[in-house]
Amino acid sequence: MEQNNFSEYLNGLQEKKQNLLLLANKAAENGWIPKSKSDGTKNIISLEEIKDKLEKDTLTIGVIGQMKCGKSTFLNSFIFEDDILPAATTPMTAALSVITYGEKKKIVAEFYTVDEWAEQKQQASRSLEDAASNLDESKIKAAKELVEKSAKLGSSLNTYLGKTQEDTFENLIEYVGADGKFISITKSVTIYYPKDYLKGVEIVDTPGFNDPIVSREERTKEFLKKADVVLMMLYAGRPFDATDRDIIFKNVRQCGIGKVLVGINKYDIPYCSETNPEDENQIKEYVKSEIRKACRDCNDDTLVEILSEVEPIPLSAEMALLSELPMHKISDSDAFNFAWKRHCSNFGISTQKEMRQWSHLDDLVNAVKKLVDNEKTSILFSKPLNAICAAGDKVKTDIENELNLVNSKIELLMMPDTGVEEKEEYLNKANKRISKKINGLGEDLDADIFQLVRKGKNELEDAVDSSCQRMRSIVDNDWGRFANVKSIIPRIEAELQNLITRKLKRTTQNLADEGRKKVNRNIADFFADAEDLLMRYLPDFDSRSFVKSTQNKIQMDMEGGDLFSYDSSSGSDEDTNLLEMFGGFVNDFMTGATFGAWGAIKNALTHGDVKQDVLNYINSISSEFDPDPYLNNAFHSKDEVIDFVKQNFITDLIEPLQEQINEIRSKRDEKDKELSDAQKKRDDLENRKKIIASQLEEFNTTKNSIL
Repeated sequence: MEQNNFSEYLNGLQEKKQNLLLLANKAAENGWIPKSKSDGTKNIISLEEIKDKLEKDTLTIGVIGQMKCGKSTFLNSFIFEDDILPAATTPMTAALSVITYGEKKKIVAEFYTVDEWAEQKQQASRSLEDAASNLDESKIKAAKELVEKSAKLGSSLNTYLGKTQEDTFENLIEYVGADGKFISITKSVTIYYPKDYLKGVEIVDTPGFNDPIVSREERTKEFLKKADVVLMMLYAGRPFDATDRDIIFKNVRQCGIGKVLVGINKYDIPYCSETNPEDENQIKEYVKSEIRKACRDCNDDTLVEILSEVEPIPLSAEMALLSELPMHKISDSDAFNFAWKRHCSNFGISTQKEMRQWSHLDDLVNAVKKLVDNEKTSILFSKPLNAICAAGDKVKTDIENELNLVNSKIELLMMPDTGVEEKEEYLNKANKRISKKINGLGEDLDADIFQLVRKGKNELEDAVDSSCQRMRSIVDNDWGRFANVKSIIPRIEAELQNLITRKLKRTTQNLADEGRKKVNRNIADFFADAEDLLMRYLPDFDSRSFVKSTQNKIQMDMEGGDLFSYDSSSGSDEDTNLLEMFGGFVNDFMTGATFGAWGAIKNALTHGDVKQDVLNYINSISSEFDPDPYLNNAFHSKDEVIDFVKQNFITDLIEPLQEQINEIRSKRDEKDKELSDAQKKRDDLENRKKIIASQLEEFNTTKNSIL
């Protein structure tokens, strides 16, 4: 029996979480990070926050595709490694199914509400001849099927509406099977399964397309939006037919950018065809050509761009499942035994290992793993690990800074009075020169940010104007052409979404990249000048190590917080990071905060208002759009940069050295005792420095194994 390497991968993710938690606990014990958020500062992550992120994080994988494409067999192999899920229902009655971890096997079903069921009964009473569109006709057919199947429940039907029901795992077929008792009123089913690798994982089997229940369709969209990966399953016997096109062009837009994979299941059918056999590459190329054809007929630039990057993967879920089942279970089942012999004969194989290889499931698994890593690793592992590392480095830097001060004090205590006066003069000069450099850094940052804001304003306004022009063209060209004005809503909505999720995202990302480069260059120039000044005026001070550790600290804060890159999932936690430039306005753009007019547009379209009213609403998007409040947020971060530099060079370094001189002058009679105490403190700090260096080395070794 072959091991499913996706379950191995999920187990690996769980192990990484545990290792991260162990590191976080050790960091708290070492005093690097606080145990609770209330005990710490805004710039240092706490153990409580890390635990909270790990517990709440969910890996969501959505599966879409039409009936008979082999989704159930695929999920049985991909997740369960066993024959668990029953045959699918019809397209119109299929419920949303969520597979996740549970301490014991069970299911929880959610039934339609009274209002939702009343809506279906009303739909079922309509004639197909009354349908305004193909979509409307599908909803009528679905409602008729739902009501017809509900006869099994008889007079007890109303007692279930609006409720949830827990049941044994063995009764799953009653909720998701084609002839299940509760299939007509089941909106969703959550399947709890006691496999450790499912902890923090949701596998969502979506109904697919043209969902007759609006609330269920909205829930499907929400799952697809938050999904880390969406798998579109095709049937190799008729890949990317009209139904597949409906599914992918209806749902993929909801899946987010770069999250879609396409699998071509049952590739063995055309592969083993006697009349017109096709190998994997031919099957894949055919699907790619069909996708390209569909894209040419599609006016949605967003979808065209997403789909042009998709690389379809041929596979056989049945062969993968046969590679995982115990051989006695295959022998005891006529269907499995027949399938085993057929595949062995067709592909000239005789072992489960060979069956696994020919199934090509691992090609899809590896593609899923790659997308999951892209989506999850940075947020879930890299950020907290870098934050812990930065906290440990800060402890080390604080010890080194304190050690520098102690060594300076020892040096001063051993100097004659003339040497102390000379050092005081050097410190005063260093203070003036570095303060002047800090002011120059602020002016340089102001100039660069101002240029970026001006450039960004023009580019963002151009992007909004361009999209509004496209929306106006849709209204001008298509209004009145369709029997139902609602037909143009998806096209306008797609253009608006393309503006928010593609155009504005890319513009702000480009601005962020430029901002990062400019700030990095200015900071690098400042640190180079500051190091020269320290070496000139404080020749006995370890200037190079001090400047390097300070520069590393500010770089870690910039990189660890993703301060110059777009992150749609960033929330209030990221708002407290040093140098958070661009974060605020990017986030507002991505949530569409400035486009409230869309609700008015949709309302006007829905209620059939005059054409000019709709155009006025679109024009208001362009005329009322103002990027200044968001772009100007970039300026506030300049002050944080300057404060950071002042704190490290002036407040934490030069001023304490100046205070030392005053203190030594006031305690001339206690020189011997002060010197003895300072030497003891130096020895203690040297020992602490060795300990923290060892702890950081151990931490980085484990950190690298996690990443």
